[in-house]
Amino acid sequence: MAEMIGVVKIGGAEGNRIEPLMGEIAERAASGEKWIVVHGASGVMDRLCAERGVDIRMITSPSGYRSRFVGQRERALFEEAAMSYGASIKKILSGLGAEAEQVRPEDSGVTAKRKDVLRESAGGRIKIVRGNYSGTVTSVDRAKILAATDGRVPILPPLGFDRESSLDIDIDGDRLAAAVASAVSANVMIILSNVPGLMKNVSSPESRIANGSLRDWDALEHYARGNMKRKLVACREALEGGVPRVYLTDGEKERPIERALKGDATCLVR
Repeated sequence: MAEMIGVVKIGGAEGNRIEPLMGEIAERAASGEKWIVVHGASGVMDRLCAERGVDIRMITSPSGYRSRFVGQRERALFEEAAMSYGASIKKILSGLGAEAEQVRPEDSGVTAKRKDVLRESAGGRIKIVRGNYSGTVTSVDRAKILAATDGRVPILPPLGFDRESSLDIDIDGDRLAAAVASAVSANVMIILSNVPGLMKNVSSPESRIANGSLRDWDALEHYARGNMKRKLVACREALEGGVPRVYLTDGEKERPIERALKGDATCLVR
C-alpha cells in the first residue's frame, strides 16, 4: 500500500478552533500516515500590532486581492507572530501524544523572493507602495521536508527565506501549502477555513460546489470572493504541481480531514 502523505493548511485568525483537527492529526500520525501542517498567523499578528501601537495597513491590488502591507517593523512582528502560533499548535499536538516540530525556513528549505514594490488600487487610482517585506515562494526542499516527517508532524510557518535580504519574510500560507504538497508528491492537500468550501452564494452553505476540475476553472473562479480567490489560486498551483486531490472545507467541525475525504467539502481534481 502506498504511503499516505497529506498537507493541511489552517488559518491563523483569532478564535480558530483547531483542537478537532489536531486530535485527528495525532490519531492519523499514530496510525502511520504522514501529515504536514502549514499555518497562518493573522490573528496573533493583529494582536501584536495592537499591543505595540503598529497600524495595520491592508492593500488591495488592481486585480482585487487584499494583502497586509509588511514593512521592516511589521516583518519582525510577523515572524514573532508566526513562531508563536506555531508553538501553540505544537503544544496541542504534544499534549495529544504526537511528536511535533516547528520547522523554520532555513530547516525546511522554503525560500522566497521579496516583493519590495506593491501596486495598490485606491480611490479609482493605482498607487505604488515601496518598502514591502512580503514575497512569494520560490523553492521548497523536498528532502528536508520529508526528513522532518520521519516520526514527527512538521509545523511550517508562513515564512520563506529571502536570500537577497537574508531575512525570513511573510509569504501566503495557502500557496506555501500548495508548494509543499507539490514538492513532497502529497496524496492530498486540504485547506481549512470557516466556510464549508467554495460556494455559489457566500451566505448559503447549501450552495457549496461539491466537485470541480481544471477544465471548470473559469466557472470556479467566477464564484470565488474575498480570501477564497487566493485559496483557489493555491488549489490550482497544487493540482498543476501534481497533487491529485485538493479539498476546501470547514476546519471547525469535528474530524475535518475525515469529513473532507468523505465529501463534506469542495473537492478539486486535475
